[in-house]
Amino acid sequence: MKYALVTGSTKGIGKAIGIKLLKEGYFVVFNYSNSESGATSLRNEITVEFKGKFEILKADFSNLDEVDVLTESIVSIIPKIDLIVFNAGLTDRDVFGKIESDNWLKVFNANLNVPFFLMQALLPSLNKDGNIVFMGSMLGNLPHSVSVSYGVSKSAVHALVKNMVKFLSIDGIRINAIAPGFVDTDWQKNKPEWLREKIKGKVALKRFAKEQEVADLCWHIIQNKYLTGQVIQLDGGYNYE
Repeated sequence: MKYALVTGSTKGIGKAIGIKLLKEGYFVVFNYSNSESGATSLRNEITVEFKGKFEILKADFSNLDEVDVLTESIVSIIPKIDLIVFNAGLTDRDVFGKIESDNWLKVFNANLNVPFFLMQALLPSLNKDGNIVFMGSMLGNLPHSVSVSYGVSKSAVHALVKNMVKFLSIDGIRINAIAPGFVDTDWQKNKPEWLREKIKGKVALKRFAKEQEVADLCWHIIQNKYLTGQVIQLDGGYNYE
């Protein structure tokens, strides 16, 4: 059996990835920070079919001081790791001119800093020929007015993936990122219909991505042993305006 950690995984894209890995025979450590209802719902959904093949770990990825505790918790559950999927993320929608430093730092901690230092701390536990997948974003490649901190931090994630290749390839560890465009998560489903239609109008395929389509791409990355240092944008042919 192989062992995986998927952060931010009790709902949305992370949940889809975690369940895909369970179906492929992995033992999966799921993670969440606040949503107890999401964790309970996930546990109820997968317990019967995958009993004894998963754990659900609560941890706050916006707090850099949590790295040591989080590392200890993960290693106590799975002392050897084959795969890490860094999916947990945070955004801040304050407009430029009103962005507070604490909120800026929380976004960077959740999206970049905590994953980096956790990756570093877990390296001794990561099996040779292991895999690391970061969830970047199309908005790390394209400028976006809604959240400056989100876009800049995701751009940094893309740069991190490319910079880490030479350090990890020594042990045969591959690292890649997925940069999704608009995915039909609960957040997107709650947008007004006029806004959803406006977004679809900018996408060549005229629809949002499905969470499962992101999970399928993640699985392809895991399986392809010659793929490393890449940021794959899954955007349905989005044309920025």
